[in-house]
Amino acid sequence: MFSNVSWSSYLTIVAFFVLAWYTYLIFRYYRKNVQDLFKNKIKYPYRKEEFSSGPFSEFKESFSTLEDAEELYNKILTVFTESDTGGLSKAAFKNYIRFILLEYTFVKQSAIRGKINTLAVLESAKYPELLLTSAEMDTLWEEEN
Repeated sequence: MFSNVSWSSYLTIVAFFVLAWYTYLIFRYYRKNVQDLFKNKIKYPYRKEEFSSGPFSEFKESFSTLEDAEELYNKILTVFTESDTGGLSKAAFKNYIRFILLEYTFVKQSAIRGKINTLAVLESAKYPELLLTSAEMDTLWEEEN
């Protein structure tokens, strides 16, 4: 009886049963993970700062510095809109920005400072009366008055 079964048929049947057994185990004990896999709800064990989707995602700063940078950027955006609607002069606007920048000493000392400057200059292009250059933005970090 066993002489009628070839090795290839035997290995095919064994592979089928092994595949069926492991499929059963996966669906029995890991059903939630398989459902999340097909629904794209996989939770990756990576740190948030490594895969942040904000404008500061390429920096390898500490998480608190990245949060501070995003918070600062949002404050700078509101400074532009408030200054535009309030009709502030450029000198008052610069003092307002300088006041905001003084709160973020860790961002000032990090590599993100250049990115903040670039984003602020790009945002200022939307408001011609509040137009800033990179040099002006950089000096706002240093001046205390």
